[in-house]
Amino acid sequence: MVVSLNRRRQRFEGGFSLLEAVDALTIFGLATIVAAGFLDAQMSAARRMEARADLVRAAEIVLESVRGDVLPLETALVDMTAQFQPLTAITVETRVEVTERSLPGLFEVTAEAKAMVRTEDMVVSITTMVWRP
Repeated sequence: MVVSLNRRRQRFEGGFSLLEAVDALTIFGLATIVAAGFLDAQMSAARRMEARADLVRAAEIVLESVRGDVLPLETALVDMTAQFQPLTAITVETRVEVTERSLPGLFEVTAEAKAMVRTEDMVVSITTMVWRP
């Protein structure tokens, strides 16, 4: 009887078995893969948000340039490379569309900023009214 108790004690005092260690490493590996996927999605979303913020800034600069009479009140493509440096690595294309409204001197002005972000074509458009009597 004494011999069988000693064998049981030796079996339970040995620590983790190989199977338990493999199971733990498998679970840890799967958790790491899932976390890496979430991190990649988060970084991609952050890049898109930064690019969208750049496009909004570019459209606002174009509108303020029209309001301040720096740009003519006419439909055209606008080269903003000297006035606007995006924070992200995108090339921004801006344009202004001007439509005369029913009241004399009132114009609807739409500023559009467009860029290719990764594989997605992103466009931001801001419309306002401008009065030029």
